[in-house]
Amino acid sequence: MSAGTLAGAFLQLVLLGSVGWVIGTLILERVHPDEPRPAPGLPERGLAAFGGAIVFSVALMTMHIVTGGAVFGIAGVVPAIGAAVLVLGRRRMRVGSVPVLKLTLAAAVLLVVYMTPALAAGSSIRTGDPPWHLGWSQQLLAGEPVPTGPAPEFGRNAYPWGLHAVMATAVRFVPMSTPMVALEMLHLALLAAIPLAAAVLARRIRPDTGWAAAGAVSLIGGFGWVSARRAAFITSPSEARYGADLVVASPNSVYELFPPGLPRELGLVMLAVAAWLLVATVRLDRPNQWAIAGAAVGLVGLLSVPLFVTALLWLFVAGGFALKGARARWYLTVLASAAAVFGLWAGPVLSQFVRFGGFVNITPQLGKEWPLPVALASWGLLLPLAIGGLALVWRDRQRMMLPAFSVATAVLLMVAVARGRFDWDLGGNATLLHQGRMWPPAHLLGAVFAGIALVWLFDRLRSRAVPLATATVAALFAVGSISPVLASQALTDEMRSHKGGFAYARPDLQPGSFTRRAAAFLGPEDIVEVRGDDGLGFLLFQLSGVKLASYDDPRLEGNELRIRYRDLATDYVDTMARGGFAADFLVLPAPDGDYRRALVQGTYEDREWILVQLSS
Repeated sequence: MSAGTLAGAFLQLVLLGSVGWVIGTLILERVHPDEPRPAPGLPERGLAAFGGAIVFSVALMTMHIVTGGAVFGIAGVVPAIGAAVLVLGRRRMRVGSVPVLKLTLAAAVLLVVYMTPALAAGSSIRTGDPPWHLGWSQQLLAGEPVPTGPAPEFGRNAYPWGLHAVMATAVRFVPMSTPMVALEMLHLALLAAIPLAAAVLARRIRPDTGWAAAGAVSLIGGFGWVSARRAAFITSPSEARYGADLVVASPNSVYELFPPGLPRELGLVMLAVAAWLLVATVRLDRPNQWAIAGAAVGLVGLLSVPLFVTALLWLFVAGGFALKGARARWYLTVLASAAAVFGLWAGPVLSQFVRFGGFVNITPQLGKEWPLPVALASWGLLLPLAIGGLALVWRDRQRMMLPAFSVATAVLLMVAVARGRFDWDLGGNATLLHQGRMWPPAHLLGAVFAGIALVWLFDRLRSRAVPLATATVAALFAVGSISPVLASQALTDEMRSHKGGFAYARPDLQPGSFTRRAAAFLGPEDIVEVRGDDGLGFLLFQLSGVKLASYDDPRLEGNELRIRYRDLATDYVDTMARGGFAADFLVLPAPDGDYRRALVQGTYEDREWILVQLSS
């Protein structure tokens, strides 16, 4: 990773995090825990800052839609608003006491294990979903009110725009940065936010378990290394050779800390924020605080709809712990608040769903779903620790809400298993209850209870001998971290070779390359035709948000640009059958074109290409 990219990602993180800290502190001032223990400390303030950054980005996105694309489309608007927030909230910038040594050591471990591959290879971005997020974010930055996708005329994006709002906010904070830098920033942010999420939830049960839970969620892998006996990490789950361990998208979500950062990880942390606020406010008779918890649930939906299903389930479970005389009002307030926030995206999508004939399935192939015994085996030491911690908490009826969330999550996971077993399509939305979307919340809660078990074990052994207690807990973490360490080594080699879809550090994508210079001439209002390489066409969409006159995805037939709405997809297929769309720009191999008309000329994958603007 170049020094410029790393500096840009770090600066994006600092600026977005600073604004989030101010807004998160303001939220904390409005939410009073239902008991004095634990009082909000540094972990809670850090997690609130993450939620504050999401709130800020969504607020900007709302203004962006209302203004017809001006907020992200005009470069100076976001920095001006951010500066105003920092100036007005300067009194809320105080951090307080910080355990510098512990945080430095923790950050060093996480960066060495999970950032080494990206630093060595040059980029943490891979193919799959990130290319779509890059293009959609570019469209926001070019002034489109909502991202529409690469299809001309009939493009309607039905993907939640929460991630794209965060990426666009980060890009506008740092001039000359790009959505590619924002994805690198997101990976850095998640390395801090996911351990924080586990720590804060664990502290709601026992205040001294934060560090243990943070370590459990980020360092305890399975035992795949016993079979592998070498550094191994499989980037295609269908090719997994060591069970569900040492594989991307594993049921053990410790591996999701490896690059790239995805919406489900962002949604997972927001889900933890929502859970924390639900637990902290449900036993109070303060409707304004209920509304804040409901809004957090709605924000989960703007990042990930499958995780919104989990958030709703936890919401209904939490309502069972509300004050009896206020339970109906609690449900009404929280659900109304969640619906209002989620409706910012879902309302227009529902309208278009009705208007354009519903959804069609645009997923070429669902991700691998593991048998439950194999999936749970990938948790390794985390599984017995999680069971032990849950058993400890189960005895305490004053701390039953998170265990109740665990039961609800297990039920939802069983429903996901049934969906896979009976092949339910869910109206073209099979990913809504896909196991891959259910495991991250289960793993997060498992780490919370594992942290509780680790602290209990330490306390029991300490009564006999402090060195014994320290050595035992250290040994558990040492054994648990073998898989992540070996996975990091293997992924570093994979990414250096641009395998597994990690192709964004190639010279073809660097500043000054043909793709970057050609993208500078293009935007979402343009239609480009690329002759001879559909991959190059889709790459130009990622770098500029341009529309594509033609595209062939061998995994799909007829709706290659994945238009989500049935009637629009049909219209697109009919238009393509009649000859396609008229292009504004043409990209073709240089020997087939006139050099004198070229706006840009350069090399892509060892071939010479030119960009030509066609006559109107």
